[in-house]
Amino acid sequence: MTKKRNYTPRVPATVCPHCLTRSIAYDSVEIDRLTREIRYVCQNADCGHTFVAQLGIFRTVRPSMIPSPAIRLPHGQWRSKPANDDNRLPANDDQPDAAEAAPSPT
Repeated sequence: MTKKRNYTPRVPATVCPHCLTRSIAYDSVEIDRLTREIRYVCQNADCGHTFVAQLGIFRTVRPSMIPSPAIRLPHGQWRSKPANDDNRLPANDDQPDAAEAAPSPT
């Protein structure tokens, strides 16, 4: 027996790249098991932009309990590294102040 869903599947919302108005997904096509192409239409009547976006699966956060041997995804964290992941020192913290470095008048 097929399990019946008690919810409506939803596609991630997005905005029109031109006018930043909400865009509605109205069609999608499976490219492969990890990728879908989704067709969106801008809700701004003055814009009317229709565009295609891709939804892809990139990495595994928690492994499947019934893995498919055909699917090989890298393991990773929920989010990528934060934007401030560099190890540089803040400006001027590794050098003496200009007054300290100036030669003394003699």
